[in-house]
Amino acid sequence: MLRRFIAPILTLVVILTVTLITSLNSEALAQTSEAERDYFLKPVPRANVVVVEPNYGRFYNPNPEIKGDASGEVLYSSLDELGQIYEIKGTKMVRFERKGEMIPNLYVYVDSIRMPESLAYGLPDS
Repeated sequence: MLRRFIAPILTLVVILTVTLITSLNSEALAQTSEAERDYFLKPVPRANVVVVEPNYGRFYNPNPEIKGDASGEVLYSSLDELGQIYEIKGTKMVRFERKGEMIPNLYVYVDSIRMPESLAYGLPDS
């Protein structure tokens, strides 16, 4: 009687293990690519503003060799990316203190051409 149940149980265990490993690897890959970005875009559609924030992982990394760009110059590289979607009217650099670090944010004032729905998941490919 026990032999009848061994094969289906082993098959189910193998399927669950493969599914678990696959899902963990895909999450790790997604986090790695997101962690490598220098900045993140946060659109505010009603105000026609896009807030460009730096990657906080660079400011609060325990490795002393990895430092965030306190000048905010790296945030200006986002203007090329935003220029493909919006007409840029102006920019304003804002700094605030968080956990003892001065963090730059770039406010980009844009014309509302059309807010792509995929912007929440990443910018569309051109």
